[in-house]
Amino acid sequence: MGPIIDTASAASENTLQWPSLLFGAFMKLTLARPDHSETIANFYQKIYPRGFDHPEMLDARLVDGLLADGEIAVVIATHKRSLLGCGLAFISTWNQALEIGPLSVDQIEGRGAVGKALFEAMRRLGLKNYGVCFYRASGEKSFQRGRNLGASCWGYRPAPGSNKLTDAELIMGFPHPGSEQRRVEPPANSLTRTPFAARVIRSFEGAEQGVPHPKSFPVGCPRGTGAPVISGRIWPTYHSRGNYIHIENAAGAYPVEIIKEFTEKVEEKGVRDVRLALPVNQEEAFFDLLDYGFRPVAYLPGWYLRGAHRFDCVQLVRGAPRVPRTPETFIERAVQRVHNELTPE
Repeated sequence: MGPIIDTASAASENTLQWPSLLFGAFMKLTLARPDHSETIANFYQKIYPRGFDHPEMLDARLVDGLLADGEIAVVIATHKRSLLGCGLAFISTWNQALEIGPLSVDQIEGRGAVGKALFEAMRRLGLKNYGVCFYRASGEKSFQRGRNLGASCWGYRPAPGSNKLTDAELIMGFPHPGSEQRRVEPPANSLTRTPFAARVIRSFEGAEQGVPHPKSFPVGCPRGTGAPVISGRIWPTYHSRGNYIHIENAAGAYPVEIIKEFTEKVEEKGVRDVRLALPVNQEEAFFDLLDYGFRPVAYLPGWYLRGAHRFDCVQLVRGAPRVPRTPETFIERAVQRVHNELTPE
């Protein structure tokens, strides 16, 4: 299906020719540069006249800054002088992860083929240039599309602030054997031996052995804020987007106690959704937080990047919607399976 977009060669203009019978010859896929910003913004304004879930993409100045700073990647599909569609991906620089985001295609004949080409280009970009590549599936169709391309389910993401399980999305990840940072073999413990974690681990070939795992937790992008509490302790580093809080880093000599105290304080202020990620070697902390009401929602292979190594993590959420006794939708059934198979007996 052709080589992956070459992001290193300026001479190639980061472009590949994609065979397309629908358009008579070739469709061109290009990895956008900042000088494409105005074209990209104009396209999104045309496609979404009533607004877009990512309004920053409607502003050429913001698109320019996001591309220049490496916070997003955009793949453009064109034929002759026509822009057919854009694929948007979000880049997490702290752990070198690429999340495949929305596909936007003009109202043209063969738009499904354009969408598939954009998705495949972003998948290849993620596997070649980043250590973690994933997307979020909102239903059975998008779930199966990833499965057909080799993705496996790593868990689910509850919609922030929503009490509806049907608003959750499944995290679909692709193996990343070509990552420059080596993934470390996870320890054998009650967490990694759960059926769900074991299945994810088996989907990866090879892992480096004998590398010490992180002693601190939680782990995440250190971009939040911390504040002293009355007891003299320091809050964990965290960030808040909308109506939920993600705890990023440990604080003090007793991280679990600090997490509990912090969670109680923010819940008093109305926050009902608190999230964090633990390296999977933190078995004791994992069980302490389960007892406190956190729930495991995802097993994330190679999620934490430290130096030249990647470490598996488990995502925990306090305040996630409960799984109904009789799940009816595809998402509810999938979440029930994650819950049953990722919670140690």
